[in-house]
Order: sequence, then C-alpha cells, then structure tokens
Amino acid sequence: MPLPSVGVSAPAHTPSPTGESLAIARRAVRPLDRVLPYAGPGLAALLGLVALGHRSLDTDEAATVAGARGAFGDVVDTALSHDPARAGYLALLRPVVAWNDGEIWVRLPSVIAVVLAAIAAYRLGRRIAGRHAGAAASLILATSVGVVMLSRSVDPLALALAAMLLSSALFARAVDHGNVVWWTVYAVSAALLPLTHPIAASALAAQIAALAVARRDVDLRRALPAVAVATVESVFFLAAAAIDRADAADGAGPLTLHALGLGLGRGAGWSPIVVALGVWGVVVLFRRATRAGTGLWQPVLVTGLAVMPLAGLLVAGIALPVYPRSALVVAAGGIALAAGVGLVSIPDRNLRLAGAAAVAVIAAAAIATAAAEKPKENWREAARVVRAKTTSRDTVVVLPARSRAAFAYYAPDVRTGLVGRGDAVSVVVVGDPALAVAMARPVVSPPRYALLSADRTGTSLVVQRWVRP
Repeated sequence: MPLPSVGVSAPAHTPSPTGESLAIARRAVRPLDRVLPYAGPGLAALLGLVALGHRSLDTDEAATVAGARGAFGDVVDTALSHDPARAGYLALLRPVVAWNDGEIWVRLPSVIAVVLAAIAAYRLGRRIAGRHAGAAASLILATSVGVVMLSRSVDPLALALAAMLLSSALFARAVDHGNVVWWTVYAVSAALLPLTHPIAASALAAQIAALAVARRDVDLRRALPAVAVATVESVFFLAAAAIDRADAADGAGPLTLHALGLGLGRGAGWSPIVVALGVWGVVVLFRRATRAGTGLWQPVLVTGLAVMPLAGLLVAGIALPVYPRSALVVAAGGIALAAGVGLVSIPDRNLRLAGAAAVAVIAAAAIATAAAEKPKENWREAARVVRAKTTSRDTVVVLPARSRAAFAYYAPDVRTGLVGRGDAVSVVVVGDPALAVAMARPVVSPPRYALLSADRTGTSLVVQRWVRP
C-alpha cells in the first residue's frame, strides 16, 4: 500500500515572492506616474527660459514689439486695419510691452504659450491613448527644436500652437462628455483660433473632419451649433486677413518645395524617428478604432492636426504670399501626439526604450546645433558698431525700411534717415551680404561717397561706413 504523500504549503497570508516584487515595483513607479503630467510642461519651461535674452531681437520681432506700443485701443485698431493676422497676439503683448519691453519680457509670453501647449498635448494624448501616451507626446513636443526656438521668440505662432492643442483637447472632452457646457467652452476656444494666427484655423478643419466621423457618437444638436459658430467667425476673419495679405509686399516669395520641406522639417523637429513613430501611432489608433467599432474620430483628429496646416498653407499659397518655413511649425502638435502614441505602442520593452533614447538624442543634438548657429541679425552689435563710428555730422540709413524698428530698439537715441548726407554715412543692410553694396548704392549715390568699411554683425546683417572721397 503506497504511503500517502505529505504536502507542505505556506500560510495563506504569506505573500509570494512574485507578489512582493510586483508590490515593490508599483511603489517605485507610483512617484513617476505622479510626475508624468508635469514632465513635458516643466521641460518646455526650462528649455524656453534658458538663454532667453541671449539673442537680440530680429526685424520681425522688433516690428511686432513696435506694433504693440501705444494705447490699447490704438494698438488693436491699427492691427485690425493693417495686420489682422496679428491682432490677437498684439492685444496680448501690449500690456507686457507697456510694463517692460526688455528682450526677456517680450519673449516670455511665448514661453508660457509653449508650456500651455505641452499641457494641452498631455491632456489630449491621455484622453486618446492613456497617460503614458500623453506624457510622451508632451515631452516630444517640448523637445522639438522648432518649438524650442519658437518659445524663445516674439512670434504669434507660439500662441497659435497653444490655441490649436487647447481647442482640440476641449473638443475631445466635449465629444466624450457631450453636455452643453463643454460644447460651449469648445466653441469659444475654436472661434478664437484665427485671432492667434490664420494658420491656427487649420485645427478647426481637423476638428470638423473628426466630428464628421464621430457624428453617430455625439449629439449633433449640441455639437453642430458650436462648430457652426466657430466656423462662421473664422471664415469672416480669414477673409479679412486674406484681403489685407493679398497686396502685402514683404518679400515672402513664391511657394516652393524647398520652403515646404524646411517648414515640415521644423514641425517634425528634424527627427526621422519622430516621423516614423508618428506614422506608427496613427496606424495604431486606426487599428484600435476599427477593432472597437468606435472612436475613429481620434486618429482623424490627430492626423488632421499634423496635416491640415500644410493643406491650409497650400491653399492660401495659391493666391497669397505665405511663409511655410515658419508657419508649418504648428504641425508639431499633431506630429508629437501621433509620435507619443506610437512610442508607447511599441510592444517590445527594449525596443520602446531604444526608441525613446533615439528621440531624446536627436532632439538634444538638434537643439544644441540650433543654439550654436550664428545669429542672422545681431542688432545689438550693429547698434554698438554704428554708435562707435557715427559723429554728429554723419547720417544713418537702415535698409530695408521695415528693419528700422529693430535698429531703433537698440539705438533709440540715434536718428535715421532715408538718404546719405553729411561727412559720412553708416548704412545698415539686412539681407545677403554679397548684395549689401548694391542695396546701399541708391542711398549714398557714389561717387559722392566711397565705401570705407563693412562689418558683418550677423549672417544677414552688414554695417557699412561710407565717406566722402
């Protein structure tokens, strides 16, 4: 007769090694999860604030600061009459300029706008694919070199990027909750989009496309009025901006593939890894929506945020002068969202970590390269050179005329003229240094004056000294 086997088991309350290890891992990860919502915005603030006042204002930045000076009503009226595309940004910048027009202070609103964009990217990414996807999207956006450079400039595109992501996050919440309050809040945010910059209206196009796909999942009696109000307001404002822009003679030039490529490169942070992750993220979202039979509006919205800026710019570029190199940076929001989803959706953990490391390395290299580049226009140095060489019997001419605001920002006590007079003439020329002499000849009328010296104070800025022979 076989002997009965004796089994020895641990008490029921004794935790297994596997369970204990999991508990320790959860405790270790919990603080990291709490930090996730703040990682992207915190990094955006850090990268934006570093060396914020190191680079001098360029022509466009100085013109924007000059446009924000004066009484609030005058600033808004002038902007709506002559430059409606920047009316909203100038209205927000005016109190800052009135309080302190220093380099750091006038650029600080852009830092805040990019931080808000990172927050909105986290919220939207979390709603679409979870908190890890939201954190990844926020970090990718914060470290995109185009966005970092945008946060250090006086530019309405930073505000436009934040408005696009915030409006899209509110749209996603309205679709999920569907009550009147959220649709009303969304309608207000969407109606304000073109006031930040005309390119921001591309987010509204993405939202309309997403709503068309989600029409069976939302209450159209609440959604359609909200979208209709925002659309009507945007159409009227964009029409006014287009009429104003049609005869603009600001050297925008024709729409070329080279310019489009540069703009898209800035939007993607010059990172092929981010582009690849973005494509994978869109594929993942479409697969999930197809399997679930609902939620197809999510990949449509994300794709629209990345693609609609290009589509809108191509349409506008048919008849209007546009700047794709700068404007397409707002596509970074949609690209970062898609890349964040793609990164966390990589099934293999080691491959996922390798992807994150590759994104970080390329972003760091791009930011370091951009920071090491020589400035195109160092107006601070140009003003110093002019002051050192100009006497009371000399004149100063700045070419082109739209750059006078930049010179006046750093040398408000030096008067400028339209033509050369006196014993000598200092001519500050913005543009290709090889063409600087030809640009200056009409205002100095050789042989009345001869070129004595030329100092480059930037890759696209030359200070010339013309004297009587």
